[in-house]
Amino acid sequence: MSFDTQDPIPVTVLTGFLGSGKTTLLNRLVRQPAMSNALVVINEFGDIGLDHRLVAQSDENSVVEMSSGCLCCTIRGDLSRTVQKTFDAIERAGGEPFSRVIIETTGLADPAPILHTLMTDYWLAHRLVLDGVICLVDAASGISTLNAHRESQRQAAVADRLLITKGDLVDEERLTRLGEHLARINPAAEQLQVRHGEVAVEQLTGGSLPVQQRRAEQWLSAASYAQITPAGGAAPANVGSLVSMVAPASNPSLTRHGEQIRSFCFTVEQPIAAELLEDWLDLLMSLLGEKILRVKAIVNVAGREQPLALHGVQHIFHPPEPLPVEACRDGISRFVFITNGVEPEAVTWLFEYFQPAQAT
Repeated sequence: MSFDTQDPIPVTVLTGFLGSGKTTLLNRLVRQPAMSNALVVINEFGDIGLDHRLVAQSDENSVVEMSSGCLCCTIRGDLSRTVQKTFDAIERAGGEPFSRVIIETTGLADPAPILHTLMTDYWLAHRLVLDGVICLVDAASGISTLNAHRESQRQAAVADRLLITKGDLVDEERLTRLGEHLARINPAAEQLQVRHGEVAVEQLTGGSLPVQQRRAEQWLSAASYAQITPAGGAAPANVGSLVSMVAPASNPSLTRHGEQIRSFCFTVEQPIAAELLEDWLDLLMSLLGEKILRVKAIVNVAGREQPLALHGVQHIFHPPEPLPVEACRDGISRFVFITNGVEPEAVTWLFEYFQPAQAT
């Protein structure tokens, strides 16, 4: 079977700050039967790679290395070229198509641009589908790392699952404090404690866009977030003034890098006109796109029987995916936002600006 004729291959982005245990985890994963036909892409920072030598390899696994720079910034194009060359080589050799892809980022990588690349690169977007973002957090130094490094905060903020490593090195009180800290950054992400990299592949998969009601609820996890609704009342004098709602750099709750991770669920009870939805999201992303790390939504669109699943990263949205009617039984549209310093009011006021589009 050709790679071009099969269904999109699920891809997992494995992230985590320096020393969080990604290499140890990969060593355990590649030995599992479920990984027998997987492609593992290891990204390394610097001219001489080392991590690929530390990951166990076998005839059944393909482990490829990218070492020309940091995946989050300078060589995003290399991701497409590396995967394409590997796929072509396996196909020419008559091998079976890969069943899954795991991309390990460097410890210094912001994963949002990587997700952006998976969604916008033509070759990748037509062959791979994001199955989820997994972030490893070191229990021993996790809180201090999260407070000191913006990359660590962003890794945790966009993750679908958080794997807490080295828990055996700290007491229960410290583990509890770390769990609470992570929940403030990303309240919906499942937290799992992992010892010595031992985790089943099945615990890292299944976070992709939903195809049935059970997965739709799990994917969105809207109840985990602070709930907001359209603001109502008088809107700001002009759209430009909404930018001032972004948290100022002098806010004492920010880290030294100026990060203020916010997450909330915006709900709309009435069906949303397709034109309003498109115009609102376009303007939202053009004004605040760099500060919107991730968006997930299940939307009740006016005139459509089936709700839509939306998934966005910064300026880019994945093509909408129709869902079963049961995915939005109550007719309420729910948008989950994970942002850097964006006040919820900025989202609701922008929505209010386009409300006349719904008038009949």
